[in-house]
Amino acid sequence: MYFTAGFPAIDSTGEIIKQLASQGVDMIEIGVPFSDPMADGKTIQHSSTVALNNGMNLQLLLSQVAEARKEAPDTPLVLMGYLNPMIQYGIERLFERCKEVGIDALIIPDL
Repeated sequence: MYFTAGFPAIDSTGEIIKQLASQGVDMIEIGVPFSDPMADGKTIQHSSTVALNNGMNLQLLLSQVAEARKEAPDTPLVLMGYLNPMIQYGIERLFERCKEVGIDALIIPDL
């Protein structure tokens, strides 16, 4: 199951993770919003724009994941996002933080 972090509201990410996990989904793919999602269609482009306008960023997303992980410890979580925001965050820092909060994998379509 895929959704864009920060859509429809800035604070919806954790609740969406918890709800999907409670319904027994096999894996949750969390989209990292980006201003130029070249590999995505109109729906994800729209949700990314809304999420960015809501103030979503990678640091906040990871904090929300950390909180949601307390109630959904076993559901695999995958971040899907573009390389630019990850480089801006810091690759090593990102990998360390992903490990801390329980991200199981990354999908980086433009890498």
